[in-house]
Amino acid sequence: MDELQSIVKALLPLLEVKLKYTESVINLWFSDLKLVELTEDNAHFITATKLKKNILSTKYKRVIEESLEEVIGFPVTATFELSEEAKYFTEDASRIIDIPSAESTVETEKKERIINESISETSGHSLLSGYTFDSFIEGSSNKFARAACMAVAKEPTTYNPLFIYGQSGLGKTHLLYAVINYIKENHPHLKIVYKKSEEFINELILAIENRTTTQFKDKYRTADVLLIDDIQFIAGKVSTQEEFFHTFTALYESEKQIILTSDRPPHEIKPLEDRLLTRFEGGLLADVQPPSFELRTAIIRKKADMMNLDISDAHVNYMAERLQNNIRQIEGVMKRLRAMVEIEYKTVTEERIEEIITAIDPGNIPTSVMVDRIITAVCEKYNVSPDDLKSKNKSAHIANARHVAIYLIRTMTQMQYKQIGNIFGSRDHSTVKSSEDKVKINIKTVKNFETELNELIKKIRG
Repeated sequence: MDELQSIVKALLPLLEVKLKYTESVINLWFSDLKLVELTEDNAHFITATKLKKNILSTKYKRVIEESLEEVIGFPVTATFELSEEAKYFTEDASRIIDIPSAESTVETEKKERIINESISETSGHSLLSGYTFDSFIEGSSNKFARAACMAVAKEPTTYNPLFIYGQSGLGKTHLLYAVINYIKENHPHLKIVYKKSEEFINELILAIENRTTTQFKDKYRTADVLLIDDIQFIAGKVSTQEEFFHTFTALYESEKQIILTSDRPPHEIKPLEDRLLTRFEGGLLADVQPPSFELRTAIIRKKADMMNLDISDAHVNYMAERLQNNIRQIEGVMKRLRAMVEIEYKTVTEERIEEIITAIDPGNIPTSVMVDRIITAVCEKYNVSPDDLKSKNKSAHIANARHVAIYLIRTMTQMQYKQIGNIFGSRDHSTVKSSEDKVKINIKTVKNFETELNELIKKIRG
């Protein structure tokens, strides 16, 4: 909680500057604001009165979100709620709210007890109803991972463990939340434990310091479903790996479901004990790839519909071409667009879309521009011409430069092999892949090659 409040502390001076209010006015509206939960998509605040909640939600929500993004480095949606003490009273103290009738009290307590028992370790996270399998937009890049998660949600231990991996921002956490929400609704008797690996590590450290390791073990080893996000962070942590191995073994032997996510496949998590590696690889591995153009288009259209944004097909296609990295990036741009339309009353244009993309990700360069930069930089470094790169000339010097250019375009733009082949004189898929593979071999075998390549990438990115 102290860490969350330090974010609020950093937030207040920014609000004072942006709003140009006096310190006393800032204190009036924001001094008792408490950040109680922060996820990759949401910041959840509580405040003391209904009046403040309404004012914050309507008048100051956007400026808080903008300022918060400057503090934490990524966009989130701010939500506001009354503190527990304030929930029972409105601004008119004579009215009492949110108190169940006597007839419903027993039933309510029974439901709350079932929920608390089944999700005791997930209540601290923003498991919003929106994180479901239905709201997860499926494409060829994530279809298998979604199907695997749906299978274990319907029938835990169908695949055990389930190991989902892929770059950040591609929907792995959404899938975990979808599993949890599905189990909460359809298997409410099951105890779910969801943690990010960093939380697991910190809890273990505290348990060792406070001599409460027995309680720590009981909490995790009595779970029916254990979900650990970003398991790669246990790499190199000997004590954590030791404890997680025993927790994993206890749950696996008790036929309890284990679901793990990582930004890389198990064999690339280093250093990782062999006994954990073999257990991770002994289950079902499901990768989530960057979204295809078609999937990015579908996501943008879905987000636009949810936000009631009227965006032309041309603008949707433009965003899908420009936003190739991850889904979180798309969400950030769509939120900015909504704010631009609803608050600034501006229309959506290609120029304004480009401004938003550049503001959110300064390194995001249009594919066509990036290709030109790569070819120019490679030609300068290897003293060849663009025509040489695109020719059939197979001399070692020109071929090497061509291999590097193809590799850089492939890794820096995520263009398909066929598209890259068309740039270099209609070369086929296998020829382009062969060039990419040769550079990968050189990175491992040629001294200083990787360093020179990284310097070239820096130059290209500016």
